[in-house]
Amino acid sequence: MKSIVIYYSQTGNTKLVAVAIQKGIRRRAGRCDLAKLKEINQVDLEKYDLIGIGSPVWASEPAPNVLAFIESFSPSLKGKHSFFFCVHGTLPGHVMQKAVTALKQKGVIVVGWGDWYGSVFLARHPKPYFTDGHPDSIDLNEAENFGIQMAENSLKIAQGANELIPKLPEGKEYIERYGEDGHPHGGTVSGGPELKINVEKCTRCMLCAENCPINNIDFSVTPPVFKTQNCYRCYFCEGLCPAGALEVEFDKPLQFEQLNKAPLPSGQKFNQQGLAYAEAKGRFRRLVPLEKIGWDTTCEKVSKHPRLKII
Repeated sequence: MKSIVIYYSQTGNTKLVAVAIQKGIRRRAGRCDLAKLKEINQVDLEKYDLIGIGSPVWASEPAPNVLAFIESFSPSLKGKHSFFFCVHGTLPGHVMQKAVTALKQKGVIVVGWGDWYGSVFLARHPKPYFTDGHPDSIDLNEAENFGIQMAENSLKIAQGANELIPKLPEGKEYIERYGEDGHPHGGTVSGGPELKINVEKCTRCMLCAENCPINNIDFSVTPPVFKTQNCYRCYFCEGLCPAGALEVEFDKPLQFEQLNKAPLPSGQKFNQQGLAYAEAKGRFRRLVPLEKIGWDTTCEKVSKHPRLKII
């Protein structure tokens, strides 16, 4: 059986899980390739029997380039086996529905799916964050076992054990496992302050354009521009730019002494409640005590440009 694990990772969490899953598949089925999303095209996929796809979760959805990749599957992949996995900072939300449904609509046989918590490096989010420290050795051991299970499922299903093809939970069962199908920001698009390009700072290194998940930064013109206003506000370009040429007026951080005097911002309240729910269900191991959450410090204030690096 020829297998591959494909992943998109901005800060390294999804890559760590992908490597662990690859290790598990190798233990059960021998060779398993590993590739970044941008390194793969549809022709490459035709030689594989089992295709794993990993994504971070953005406001309850797969990263837009991951979903676009799945939706571009050619008819030649019909009948191939696949699985989906994700890494998130709160509950996965409807990411599983989106990804698994998209795979099935392409005629791919989905043999499983999994999710893990990961540290958060998003601008405007507290630092330390609720889920910092994940994925840890326990998570990665689980991911390796998940890889073994995906290989087992694929091999047995290929031999006719179709009863092993899992069904995605629906309705209340889905919500109980993965959380509400929504987000207080109303989705990823336009969920935050606007980005602007400071042409006086820009060195035209084009790191931002090369790493934008929706290919939205155009350097074919001078000065460079955003192609559309349909920005997903991941702010990866802002953190990646060595010159700080991508500028945005982030909200002021909520000071620690204000917590007892004002409600949390809607997004952080949503995150805190979701994680408390998951912890009560035994699905989240809290590595950062609640009193250690960096309410008075947001990620973009932790370091100077570049704050992030290409993984």
